[in-house]
Amino acid sequence: MFKKLLLPLLMIIALSGCATTEYDWVIKIDEKSIQPDEFVAAQMYAYIESQTIADEDRDVSQWINDHAVEKLKRDIFIESEFNKRNLAFGQQADEFIRIFGEEGWENVARLYENNKLDKEQYFNYLTSLYKEQLVFNAIYLYDEQNKVNDKEIEEYLNENLSRLSFFRIARVNDDGTPIDEQQEQQLDSIVAAAVDSINNGENIAEVATHSLTQSAQLLGSEADFSDGEAFVTTEYISKASVDLLLDFMENFFIVPIGQCVSYELEDCYYICQKIELCDTQVEYMYLKQDVVNLIRDAEFEKMITDVTQQMAVEYHPEAVRFYSPERLKMNID
Repeated sequence: MFKKLLLPLLMIIALSGCATTEYDWVIKIDEKSIQPDEFVAAQMYAYIESQTIADEDRDVSQWINDHAVEKLKRDIFIESEFNKRNLAFGQQADEFIRIFGEEGWENVARLYENNKLDKEQYFNYLTSLYKEQLVFNAIYLYDEQNKVNDKEIEEYLNENLSRLSFFRIARVNDDGTPIDEQQEQQLDSIVAAAVDSINNGENIAEVATHSLTQSAQLLGSEADFSDGEAFVTTEYISKASVDLLLDFMENFFIVPIGQCVSYELEDCYYICQKIELCDTQVEYMYLKQDVVNLIRDAEFEKMITDVTQQMAVEYHPEAVRFYSPERLKMNID
């Protein structure tokens, strides 16, 4: 997956400017001429970013142009690193871009063409994103001097991410009335037995079938719980978002893998088992990529900035005035 999330495609295209060919170039970066369509595309991305920044005192047009130039510098850096490191797209990458691009193009073709931007420019955008990820990976996954080692990844995962499977048992009658003391005692016993069974090695889905069927009879429900797996939820929880979830889930960062515990809430019990972060090696590789992206992103950005700040920029005054941000079209009419 890409290190940088793809910008919403429709939003990008809705902002497309009319990239005519009044001029051969708009700016030059280290003697590389930036053509009008490249400059307009960079302005689009800068415009989108500008919408997330609240600063009434800034000159919006100048801000967009400045950040468009930074975007173009970044592209030049990525292309240079891609070539310097002898990177290349494998068949899988080519196929991914082709399929993703063809499907996306069906949705955005008219918008691109209305603004005199063509399919090639759309594919260039996707390709540049993929190249950036490959450069990032070359540095932090494969370069012996810079790569993130497995120990660092494991430490990050253990400290910041957990995965659990759980199911819920109701603490109210099926008609919505509160349970009485006797029912509560019986439900407590059902929950305790479920936790013991799972901790003794029984599959959580099988335990869910048995426990939910028992509790349903006790609470007056005629629901069918024979497919226990349908009532078991598996999800990741992170320290960054645990405050948005149930408070007790924070405990799972110290619970051993495989252990099952229960939590009593006002309306239900949670029977939760901490499980391995990944079921397959493929899943682990995707997770590893995400972790490396997170813990090395700031370093990667600094690397880019250190280089791009030294790049020389020459402006074509008339072209820059002609391709002002005000030319960016906000619709396709």
